[in-house]
Amino acid sequence: MGRPKIVFDLLMKFWPLSKLANRLGNQPVVGFLVRPLFSSTENESIILPVHEAVRAEESVVLPRSLLEPLIEKSDARVLLHRCICRHAEHCQTYPEELGCLFLGEGATRIHPSMGRSVSTEEALAHARTAMEKGLVPLVVHASFDAFALGIPYRKMLAVCFCCDCCCTIRLGLRLGPHAFWDTVVRVPGLTVEVGEDCIGCGRCTEVCYVHAIQVEYGHARIDDHCKGCGRCAEECPVQAITLRLHKDVNVLEEFLQRVERRTDVGQLDGKPR
Repeated sequence: MGRPKIVFDLLMKFWPLSKLANRLGNQPVVGFLVRPLFSSTENESIILPVHEAVRAEESVVLPRSLLEPLIEKSDARVLLHRCICRHAEHCQTYPEELGCLFLGEGATRIHPSMGRSVSTEEALAHARTAMEKGLVPLVVHASFDAFALGIPYRKMLAVCFCCDCCCTIRLGLRLGPHAFWDTVVRVPGLTVEVGEDCIGCGRCTEVCYVHAIQVEYGHARIDDHCKGCGRCAEECPVQAITLRLHKDVNVLEEFLQRVERRTDVGQLDGKPR
């Protein structure tokens, strides 16, 4: 059984240190020492853009097309009683009761004081409610989550429903070193394109966490640091930025394979174990 809420709450007293670690990670000497905290070997996150229909051969509502199969194929589903980030940051915008969803056999070891097992239908309904409120799904495999909850790292996966104001991943992208950026990856086959209608206003540059957008000669340009979160497309006043799926990429298959390479939460490939 995982850590009870009373122990978890004691661990969360150290939450402010995460912001300190982000800032120290940008320093030349100290940053080298704290760099292991941002290892992509132990941490990986995939942002599923929620506000835009993504263009492919036909429009795809990307979060649902990836998130629903992941939830359905997992061995188990446990819903935390609250969002860890919003609770720690005392969020004033979104309810902390819209908690994180943990998947896999390891999630069943989460202490009852921290969360409860839910059916596939309940998990899907929770995800839909969170997205309807404007929260963005973030698929996270992080050693910190496993340690804090006291569950096996290689048997669990988290799906967080994140707000811009409190999400620790977004905080890391804003404040943390480039080493942290490497732990956040784009959805397979997703590209973000700037069309001819761009007016060079620069609003997209202001909302990009990883500074992947520059305005050159009156036109925005997006580089390879882009994480595909879609915030720039949402912010563009003339809708010149488009999220697009490459026609030759089986996005769902590659997404599930990427998850499966890191952790065992179910029969994601559909093959018998």
